[in-house]
Amino acid sequence: MLDLARQIRAQAAQMKDSLPPEDVADLIRQAEEIEQGVKDGGYSAPVAPEPVSLAKRIAEAHGGRLDWLARETACVGYSWENHRTFVSNYGDPRRDALCRTAYGHYAEYFRIARDGGGTVRSDPPLAAYDKAAQAAVDYYERK
Repeated sequence: MLDLARQIRAQAAQMKDSLPPEDVADLIRQAEEIEQGVKDGGYSAPVAPEPVSLAKRIAEAHGGRLDWLARETACVGYSWENHRTFVSNYGDPRRDALCRTAYGHYAEYFRIARDGGGTVRSDPPLAAYDKAAQAAVDYYERK
């Protein structure tokens, strides 16, 4: 906006010999109004807050951890590193399947994030992990 005010002032100076004095004064007044508006903050729009990422929302909801299922009793012994080979002694195939599924999604998320895949690629498996982890916890709590 200050550039616009400078341009108006320059235009008034260039045209002062060809314009009536009241028109020149009007241009200068416009430039002064713009400058005062800038001083008063009238032209500054508030910056929109950056949207909160999925990873940040999940971490904030679970004590700062993305791999929040590791703190839950529902899938004790499972991790994203061993979800394919770990054999539990729960005797509950449904619970095991839920835990394997959740950690399978987390392992996919981890590989994509580690390899620099960006949030466009890593958010879907992270969202799937969060949903599957919650399903495992809900199943465990109902038992």
